[in-house]
Amino acid sequence: MKLLDVKELTFPRPLYEEWKAVVESSLKGKSVESLKTNTYEGIQLNPLYTDDMLSSEYPGLFPYTRGIYPAGYLEQPWLIVQPITGKNAVDANKKMKAALKRGQNVLTYTPDLFNEESNIGSLFEGLALDALPLFIDTKGLQSKVLKGLINACKKQGVTSRGVCAEDPISEWAQAGKIPSQTNAFFSQWFKEIKQYQEKSAQMKTVLIKTPVFHNAGANAVQEIAIGLSIAAYYIEEAQKQGLAVQDFVEKIVFSFALDSTYFMGIAKLRAARRLWAGMAEAYGANCKSFKMNIHAVTSRVTETKYDEHVNLLRTANQAFAATIGGIQYLEIHPFSHASGREDPLADRIARNMHVILSEESQLASVVDPAGGSFYVEQLTNELAKKAWTAFLELDEAGGILASLKAGRIQEQIEAVYKEKERNVALRKDSMIGTNVYPNPADMLKQSESTVMNSYLTIRDPIPIPPVSLCRLAEPFERIRTRSEAYKNNIGTSLKIGLLNLSEMKSYKLRADFIKGMLATGGIETRDSQGLVVEQDAIQFVEQSGIRVFCLCGSNDDYELYAGKIVTEIKRKHPDTILYIAGQQPSEISERLKSEGVKDFITVETNVLEILAQLQLELGVIKHD
Repeated sequence: MKLLDVKELTFPRPLYEEWKAVVESSLKGKSVESLKTNTYEGIQLNPLYTDDMLSSEYPGLFPYTRGIYPAGYLEQPWLIVQPITGKNAVDANKKMKAALKRGQNVLTYTPDLFNEESNIGSLFEGLALDALPLFIDTKGLQSKVLKGLINACKKQGVTSRGVCAEDPISEWAQAGKIPSQTNAFFSQWFKEIKQYQEKSAQMKTVLIKTPVFHNAGANAVQEIAIGLSIAAYYIEEAQKQGLAVQDFVEKIVFSFALDSTYFMGIAKLRAARRLWAGMAEAYGANCKSFKMNIHAVTSRVTETKYDEHVNLLRTANQAFAATIGGIQYLEIHPFSHASGREDPLADRIARNMHVILSEESQLASVVDPAGGSFYVEQLTNELAKKAWTAFLELDEAGGILASLKAGRIQEQIEAVYKEKERNVALRKDSMIGTNVYPNPADMLKQSESTVMNSYLTIRDPIPIPPVSLCRLAEPFERIRTRSEAYKNNIGTSLKIGLLNLSEMKSYKLRADFIKGMLATGGIETRDSQGLVVEQDAIQFVEQSGIRVFCLCGSNDDYELYAGKIVTEIKRKHPDTILYIAGQQPSEISERLKSEGVKDFITVETNVLEILAQLQLELGVIKHD
């Protein structure tokens, strides 16, 4: 065949039915339908997506699904938002200057440094406020911060730009209380925003903080709907105070948290931009003013205190999704963030992740890397539809404040979190280093308070159910901390004996399963080898000094040896507690239970429940 013929060679387009037939032939009787899964948003994920799901949208054009800039990061790189803290304003200023030398391109401090107005001059000493943008989530201190910035800018003879923003509603939801006089609050808030607007037109002053709800367990649909509902409420209040919609919305920045559901995170950012742009028509505004500026932050829900270096993998994955999704500001939590421990190395690595994503992964050199992905396009479409429906339901229920007062939002978020927590407990969802593949040698690092502080003053508050931070690893960490404390007090680890039956090839799979499960709770094992005779099992039990045991073997081994071994152990040592690894047919399991087996530990076992039960039986937890 000649080269010209090769160039003109085409291949027949495969049909979906042909693909389906090939796949099902390898599934050994299962259908393609068995490969479908469901997300926490109620979206069904298919095993294959095709090009009929592509959209005809373009980057930088309405509805901005693919980004608000035609050239993406080539036109406007994302800004590195790694908040600087310090013992005092002078210390924070020194750290900021060091961070700027190492790649930081935004002036961003934690709001506690602004508690004293006298600190603000020291914070910005030697830093040109007109050269670098700001990003400060003021968390209730906006009035102080804005006044301080005005004075600092006046001293330098410049005007500042960037973000110095507040989200009162999210702060109230987090605090669990709402002012009784919200009209008076918003009247004062918008008055201050208008005053500052006259002095610095380039500063964005309103932040929509959906991470508050994400970190309580909200799914992507809930996050988008809540964010849009908060923004709609602020727009209505701004209009009451005489602010034009088109001018006001340009002062808004949306913040979203990214967790380890990689593609859902990308789709969430894209769907949110599309829906926000679509709201321009409802307010009779120019759609260009509804270009969504997005601050992305890594998730607190997925952070862990044990094996904390695994957080590097989580945050890298989450930051990668954020940049693919087309954000303007990115904040990556250090790997020590869950413990609240300040760690210069963790801070440095978090900051350097931005550089790696931009320069080494070349994400800043590609316009909309997710564009053309059949899967992402379809996921975006489905997520946008569901989020818009949820937003309309909130609106029909009276809006964001009415729903928070009624506890409706809190109940819905809690239901999603409970489902996530259960799937982690059942190990359907994996958390490396926590519920799978834990590092037994790892010890809990010194921990400090990780409460999400708010400095917002709430006069005459009305109590509401709070939207509180939840970490999926916390229940495992509590169990493991108890095991660690036991080891420190007694001088030896918690142990459970494994009565391994017959040959290694028979028991190894189930023995490894039990070992991995126990390790998530800081419990070690002592193993026997190839038991088939009752006397050998009795000898192992007596020599081990252990009270709780688990039999591991094949189903055939259980039928041949388990009954005799269990009966003999319970006869000589009735206080010994015995489990069996692996589910058995009901007839066999009932017989073994009658002979003395307490329960069966299987892949369907709730790991948190069995670990707590074992700690109770081993004397770590006392009976109520």
